[in-house]
Amino acid sequence: MNKKVAYHLPVARAVTLVALLSLLALPSPAWAQTARPWPNWGQNLNNTRFQASEQTINTNNVSQLIPKWVFHTAGDVSATASVVNGAVYFPDWAGFLYKIDAQTGLLLWRTAISSYTGITGDVSRTTPAVNGNTLYVGTQAGAYLLAIDARNGSLVWKTQIDSHPTAVLTQSPTVYSGKVLIGVSSNEEILASNPIYPCCTFRGSMTAVDASSGQILWKTYMVPDNGGQPGGYAGAAVWGSSPSVDPERNAVYIATGNNYSAPQSMQDCEANVKAGQPDNCASPDDHFDSMLSLSLNTGQINWARRLSQYDAWTVSCIGLPGPNCPKPQGSDYDFGQAPMLFSIRISGKMTDVVGAGQKSGVFWTLNRDTGEVVWGTIAGPGGLDGGMQWGSAIDGTSIYYQDANFNQTPYPLKNAATTTGGFWGALDPASGRIAWQTADPTQQIDPGPVSAANGVVYAGSFSGDMYALDGHTGRILWNFHTTGSINAGPAIVDGVLYWGTGYSPLGQPGNSFYAFSLP
Repeated sequence: MNKKVAYHLPVARAVTLVALLSLLALPSPAWAQTARPWPNWGQNLNNTRFQASEQTINTNNVSQLIPKWVFHTAGDVSATASVVNGAVYFPDWAGFLYKIDAQTGLLLWRTAISSYTGITGDVSRTTPAVNGNTLYVGTQAGAYLLAIDARNGSLVWKTQIDSHPTAVLTQSPTVYSGKVLIGVSSNEEILASNPIYPCCTFRGSMTAVDASSGQILWKTYMVPDNGGQPGGYAGAAVWGSSPSVDPERNAVYIATGNNYSAPQSMQDCEANVKAGQPDNCASPDDHFDSMLSLSLNTGQINWARRLSQYDAWTVSCIGLPGPNCPKPQGSDYDFGQAPMLFSIRISGKMTDVVGAGQKSGVFWTLNRDTGEVVWGTIAGPGGLDGGMQWGSAIDGTSIYYQDANFNQTPYPLKNAATTTGGFWGALDPASGRIAWQTADPTQQIDPGPVSAANGVVYAGSFSGDMYALDGHTGRILWNFHTTGSINAGPAIVDGVLYWGTGYSPLGQPGNSFYAFSLP
């Protein structure tokens, strides 16, 4: 089943291109010399969640994986860990940041996020980006970016990235060329469920910060200025994965979420758009549900490609719509993951592209220079929490993705089986053709990111199960059951998987962080 989609948009013309060969994914030169660690959310500047150096675990022996050690945390661990120089770094939902010995699982240091920010109950949910002796994490209260000495956990500097009272840092940072790159999200979409809340004023943004001093170098907003007053454009949060960076083009690539609100004039225009007609209602500077390329030096937008026709939505729209639900209401089809960078052959020529999955269930691949759509494939059903959400992976042969199927839509998989739960799949990077789809045996939702290494794909379920799948066929090769929902993806380093458990916001709590290896 290969369902292609083409949206007729004022900012893009979706064109399906026929490609001759599969992807050739090239590691960024900046990371080629340090391929063994897992230093940030996406493992590398290309954001591929692929460990190219793994040679120990493969499809023939992955079934033998056993716990090497288990570390018990104070709360859920939904972030992918960073693993660098024999140490494992990750935050938990109890508000602590940890450094663990990668070999033994012994605690090296633990520090409360609140001790850095001075905000009681503050937490981080981001993967630490490790650069030299410094690690960088974002916080949920106050939207602070923290630089921390990796050796002892002491604070180097802190910078408030956004002063909006609802701003949070959910996206994990990427470090490149002396800059820390991170997007800004918000809880305002949730607060809008309160009928007396004056919705909405938050504006999503992308920010570059000096890695040494914490000084904000540039900040680019994703929606037009609303003057801090309700009734204008709001939302377009930048919250998924970690930004990808192309050093050759001196560009950073991100994706955005839905509008929280839009001017009444836009809503009135939308109400009159007929099926099949072009939708020209939104401002060209309203970059909701979009992929973007920005200059690393200035933050100037090189190109922006909007991939939904209209999507103004808040939590007030769930059930009986409240006063803060836009009219008409959108589908909440954010991009919950940042683009991956890879290359494919088109008409005999290698072409650099960017690709990301959307909560709509569509995986999009765009030309990296122009933002033109190369292909879009309906890879699964959409939903409020996906569709595709926290992250995909690519290994040079296939794009691996998860579909949470949050709405539990009956969906016929490629193998003719129908599932109402989440599932995992693989796409041909050049054409978008679905290679395989594998249902979660527990029929639970699967919003967490996938990781890949040496022909094996790793994925988690809200049932508490961790899985290893054959990257070529999708066959489940290994399963390990835990008591906490899995919303984290594993980091893979030197024959060891590092993997956290627990996600109380939507699933079951957990406080076990595992290292798995062969006997």
